[in-house]
Amino acid sequence: MDKSYIAPEVALRKLRAARGLQQTIYIYGATGYGKTELVRQYLSNRRYQYFSCREDREKPEEIFSFWPEREKGAGKPREKRNTKDQASVIVVDDLHLLKSEEGRAQILETIGRGEVWLILIGRSPMPLWLMQTYVKEGFLIVTEEDLRLKKKEIAEYFQRQQLSFTEEEAAYVWEQTQGNGYVVRHTALKMQEGKRPGPQLTQEIQEAFVDYLESCILVEWDSDLLEFLMKISVVEEFTLPMAELVSGDSRVSELLERALEAGNFLTCEEGVYRLRPELVGALRKRAAKVFGSDKMADYAYNAGLYYEMHDQIVPALVMFEQCGRKERVKDLLVRNARLNPGNGHYFELRRYYLQMREEEVEESAVLMAGMSMLYSLLLQEDESEYWYDKLKLFVQKTKGGQRREALSRLVYLDIALPHRGSIDMLEIMKRVPSLLFKRGIRLPEFSVTSNCPSTMNGGKDFCHWSKDDRKLAVTVGRLVERVLGRYGKGLVKAALGESLYEKGGDTYEILTLLTRAQMETEGSGMMEIEFAAVGLQVRLNVFHGEMQTAKALLGAFDGKVREQRALQLLPNIAALKCRLALYEGDRNTVETWMETAPDEKKEFYVMERYRYLTKVRCYIFAGAYLEAQSLLEKLRYYAEKFHRIYIRMEVNLLSAIVKQRMGGEWKEDFLAALKEAGKYHFFRLISEEGAAVKALFASAGRSFLEQELPDKEWFSRLLLETGEVAVRYPVYLKRQLAQMPDFCETALAILRLQAEGLSVNQISERLSMKAATVKYHTKENYRKLGVSGKTDAVLAARNLGIL
Repeated sequence: MDKSYIAPEVALRKLRAARGLQQTIYIYGATGYGKTELVRQYLSNRRYQYFSCREDREKPEEIFSFWPEREKGAGKPREKRNTKDQASVIVVDDLHLLKSEEGRAQILETIGRGEVWLILIGRSPMPLWLMQTYVKEGFLIVTEEDLRLKKKEIAEYFQRQQLSFTEEEAAYVWEQTQGNGYVVRHTALKMQEGKRPGPQLTQEIQEAFVDYLESCILVEWDSDLLEFLMKISVVEEFTLPMAELVSGDSRVSELLERALEAGNFLTCEEGVYRLRPELVGALRKRAAKVFGSDKMADYAYNAGLYYEMHDQIVPALVMFEQCGRKERVKDLLVRNARLNPGNGHYFELRRYYLQMREEEVEESAVLMAGMSMLYSLLLQEDESEYWYDKLKLFVQKTKGGQRREALSRLVYLDIALPHRGSIDMLEIMKRVPSLLFKRGIRLPEFSVTSNCPSTMNGGKDFCHWSKDDRKLAVTVGRLVERVLGRYGKGLVKAALGESLYEKGGDTYEILTLLTRAQMETEGSGMMEIEFAAVGLQVRLNVFHGEMQTAKALLGAFDGKVREQRALQLLPNIAALKCRLALYEGDRNTVETWMETAPDEKKEFYVMERYRYLTKVRCYIFAGAYLEAQSLLEKLRYYAEKFHRIYIRMEVNLLSAIVKQRMGGEWKEDFLAALKEAGKYHFFRLISEEGAAVKALFASAGRSFLEQELPDKEWFSRLLLETGEVAVRYPVYLKRQLAQMPDFCETALAILRLQAEGLSVNQISERLSMKAATVKYHTKENYRKLGVSGKTDAVLAARNLGIL
């Protein structure tokens, strides 16, 4: 027994509860989580019988040869003795190894016997053969999550080991070990040798744990199950069809059921199976010895084929590279280059593209166009134009189909290269029809929105078109839709609707345009245009205070996207949902989204701009102003370099909010945003920021702003709209610095009574205090919460978890 072992408090509470109720308890978790040690510690001063299903696996009936028989005249199941201490305690360990029908029947017969308290221990969640009895009898369950040591418990364990450590080191160990007792103990032993927690020690311990799993755990599994898992270990997650293709085994379904019962190393969620990283390492190590590198390369190739068949280009490339199939790698790079940046994986695959020899790229018009697009996305305009010129030379040197392919790629780049902006787009559009229709050229796959919920601020910036939106919709609209074909269906109506929305146009006209745009795309158009139409409808409803309608619209579209497998839209749909949560001050949803947000500190990718701008708002909401400003400066650089007018206005506005809250010079950015928005007669870009912008208007002063802004009528309406949005969503991007310790019991009591709708006089009577005292605490509560009224205070307090 490890006397320095720290039992997780959650697990102990459940054991005590089961003991008190004399209720069967099932404890499960992967290797190393201290299941057996927990029970030993708890029963250290009690008599109990211990059985392990690991012993005598060849003769499982011998495990239960000394199993206590039912006492003569014992009561019916569920009858209890007078005291819990009179019951016999039986512990059955390694239940996942029990295959004997006789042994299983013995356990099932014992459950519910009044004279026995049964503790079952296994590695997997509730096995199927126990499920019916579990439902009938109602076991208590200690899960793997319950067995994880918390930060405090790890620190206590280190103290018992008389180790010197910092809070940061204890937190690091907790994060790296995920509370696994075996790994924590191994870490402590290494620290006694003078080593400190860090990446090097983590790697050393992980390798040792993998060795332990390979030598002690894998050998317990049936040979056919182990062989299957070694084959599939070339990937970390898979579906049943993929497992069949990779392994070539027709019994995959049965094997996976057995694997799930063998231990908590394999999970299944929505048909996707996942192997734990530590198990993957052990399986691959053993597979290398058993199968050899050539055979494992074959399994990796099978996995690559599966990914390729399902258009999962990035993992397919990884597999083909792993098994040394260079010709397949090049084929996939060409295939990816045929896709537009919204559907392709240019950024993720940049390493492969940039490693290609120039002579290889020059052999393919598709690859040259792909390189031009990739460099543009990487903000390297000169290199992008270099490959564009190479493609032009290729057109001059070739004939027939190759020339038409190259020419179509040139036309595509003329329209789509991000760094060129949209200033010359009208002239380009006028030239394109003669190329497409007279020379028999087809435009390659095209993206107008880059998967953003916007047409005016999608693939390129078209703010300057907004000034003549109605005229252009009539004169150029048909031409654009003709040139783009199915990629442009619904585009003109969606763009006009967005332009009118930004300029505060008639709500019903806007809604009509967006609805018709959506219907046009549903025929044979592109779902990305439909997303732009739906996204604008969501914004329209939010602006008018119809939040539930906005959520329902977005939720329905989300379901449609998943059904039609347009998965490239999901990240920005999630970002739009996060923006709705910000209006409601929904901290949990915002924090959850932030866990999946792209990391701009690691790398900045222009295709993530919508999510970056969402992340800036999340930073502001959390009070992380330096992080917000740092990301804004990257976005500012991108906006200037790629002529993104709308994003520049947005960056200036958000930057003003951040700088004002940090006490810096903010008016210059604010005025820049206002003047440029006024130039295009845009309202919603500003007014949608509601309470966050209202504070800037108040600080700057109306008279000062009227002197700076020439269009007084536009400014007056902007103030009115911003105020209305601020009233509808009072906690949007509010500074919420208060926490529970900031409030005394009296202040909290007043907040709770305000939430019930009581007035100051009613509260003073209820709490037996003067009205002046209630008013004082109320004022302090408002100050701490950063609000100015009762409704906002109650909402802010609830969002912070204070109420």
